[in-house]
Amino acid sequence: MRKEVVVDLVQKVVLVFLILYIVLPLLVPLIFSFSTLWMDIVPEGFTVRWYLKIFHRHKYYQGLITSLLVAVSAVAIDVFICVPAAYAINRLRGRAGGLLRSAFKIFPLIFPPIVVGTGFVQAFNRPPLAWSGSLMLAVFAHATLGFPFMFRNVLAAFQTIDERTLSEAAASLGANLWQRFRYVLIPNVIPGILAGSLLVFAISMGEFEVTSMIAGFGWRTMPLLLYRSLIDDIRTASAISGILVATSILAFLGMTLISTRVGAGKLRTKGARE
Repeated sequence: MRKEVVVDLVQKVVLVFLILYIVLPLLVPLIFSFSTLWMDIVPEGFTVRWYLKIFHRHKYYQGLITSLLVAVSAVAIDVFICVPAAYAINRLRGRAGGLLRSAFKIFPLIFPPIVVGTGFVQAFNRPPLAWSGSLMLAVFAHATLGFPFMFRNVLAAFQTIDERTLSEAAASLGANLWQRFRYVLIPNVIPGILAGSLLVFAISMGEFEVTSMIAGFGWRTMPLLLYRSLIDDIRTASAISGILVATSILAFLGMTLISTRVGAGKLRTKGARE
């Protein structure tokens, strides 16, 4: 009995240590961004001045708008590409279909972001595709990085709803391919699209490596401003960190909420059938 108590205590201590190891580096800049002074162990005062500074100073406000624009555009591109791609690949059967599904889900994750950035710089640095330094190239790069995450969620949604049965039922009622896709399939895979969109949005908002390689002189995203502010404006850098952390947390909560509702819907459907 005493041995079980000791083992349980050790497990709890290790769990608390792991949580602190992960959470503490995220909490420190958050606490620092809301404090007026931090010269001792405990910070002093409370202020939102550093967050207001982001909206009042042009370069920070413009960086926030640029990050939002790039992230939303990357999400739109991934939705436009991944939904039909997941639909087509989900219909493939046999070994070829399995290989393609695995390749599309894993292959883009194999290459480090710095390799992806190098590829974009070399591919789009000469006419007629001399897009190096443009905001459009950043959008395409972020969409490329987010592609596997969107594709995995949308493909999982198509596999969950038994797409073949739904398509055959709609076709038997006279629906053409576009009508089946628009009125039957898309409404059923919306949870997967939303979950993928939230994940791609959060990844794009915090992306630094590829963006730093292809960024032009006329624009900066929030992570680039964060890196530059570490040298001369650590308070604002902490506020930028807070915004990026909040974006990731909200995306995680949104995905959790979607998964919970989808799971509850499956249980209700299963209970109704029984």
